[in-house]
Amino acid sequence: MVDQPMLLPPVQEVVGLFPQIFQDSMAYSGPLGAAWAPGRVNVIGEHTDYNDGYVLPLAVDRVVALAGRQRTDAIVRLWSTHFHEYAQFLLEGLPETFEQQRTRLPNWARYVLGVATEMVRAGIVLQGFDAVVSGDVPLGGGMSSSTALSVATAYACMLFSSDTLSIGTQGATLSPIQVAMLCQKAEQMASGVMVGILDQAASCLGQAGKALLLDCRSLEYRYVPFDVPKLSVVVINSGVRRELAASAYNERRQQCEEATAILRELILSNNTEGVQTHEIKALRDITLEQFECYKEQLPTLLRKRASYILAENARVLEVSMLLEEGKNEEVGAILWQGHLGLRDDYEVSCVELDTLAEIAHQVPGVLGARMMGGGFGGCTINLVYNHALEALRQAVEEQYQMRTAYQASIEICLAAGGPNYQIVP
Repeated sequence: MVDQPMLLPPVQEVVGLFPQIFQDSMAYSGPLGAAWAPGRVNVIGEHTDYNDGYVLPLAVDRVVALAGRQRTDAIVRLWSTHFHEYAQFLLEGLPETFEQQRTRLPNWARYVLGVATEMVRAGIVLQGFDAVVSGDVPLGGGMSSSTALSVATAYACMLFSSDTLSIGTQGATLSPIQVAMLCQKAEQMASGVMVGILDQAASCLGQAGKALLLDCRSLEYRYVPFDVPKLSVVVINSGVRRELAASAYNERRQQCEEATAILRELILSNNTEGVQTHEIKALRDITLEQFECYKEQLPTLLRKRASYILAENARVLEVSMLLEEGKNEEVGAILWQGHLGLRDDYEVSCVELDTLAEIAHQVPGVLGARMMGGGFGGCTINLVYNHALEALRQAVEEQYQMRTAYQASIEICLAAGGPNYQIVP
């Protein structure tokens, strides 16, 4: 754990609220502690993670935080400042009682239960705790507030568990990538959406001033410089809440698997000369040459889905190379290309996201913009010269609500560090 001399404002908030919300001092056996984890933006590489492809996210300076105390029993009690409601579940009986307890919890608390369940399944001994939950990651806006909650929960569980506090240390019992994999499973259980590893890896592995180039199959990664003083990352929330389970996220995943199966069969059956072919497990394994050769034999819908994924993987690698070479301005054009692919081939955009991209495209000094996240709502990411920030803000305020009836909100984000936790004096 890296010491932080000053707690972030959302962490200060939950630390201050805890003694007001929870006053049962007889139930506690440990000191007050806090854990937090960042949201993320994805520079490029949308929907490639569950296709074993490449992604280029960065953690941002917005976090979800929990502050609380270890209990003397196996009860977990939570208070959410966003939803103004309590939630409670039992660690005893997990993972067998997960589904029974999940149905009795509000949606936000299901992520906490999911993480606790996966930690128990991993053999980690957990202790009950009370905690206040808050943060400044926009809810439902495509910056992965659910992942930030899940990762913060994992670190809170480690902080409040008997394994850590009883020996007087604050050392994590899981590595960051292990936390990411655990939280991925937990989110799939909590939401019913077969999410990839992108969000969790970005939150767990974030570094200030860096983007994360991640191979979602091998989980190998390296950091790419993303600290350009004259440019800003602007996230514009469309105001349209996105519900991934209702927005055909799982359907897109199934379509990609179907396209892979058909292409695999075509490639293998036409290998008449006995030339050895590599194993094809996902669209990531299809070369551009193979796709060009066989794409017309795919159903139109599957061809469009596969075309987008192959092109997006190439865009991730190109953007990474440009950033490493300091050619930041050339990244913008690739963001536009990514949006068109998401809109036309993957078909996960919506009128509101398209409108935000169109408005940004008209503002001088905006290098690029695209929809971000699962789709059907949420945010756009915009790469903007600092001198154009006010012009972009004005254009959005003047045009967006008039054209869509929704009101947008604008966040200027910095690439930030990953999760952390500490005992509060």
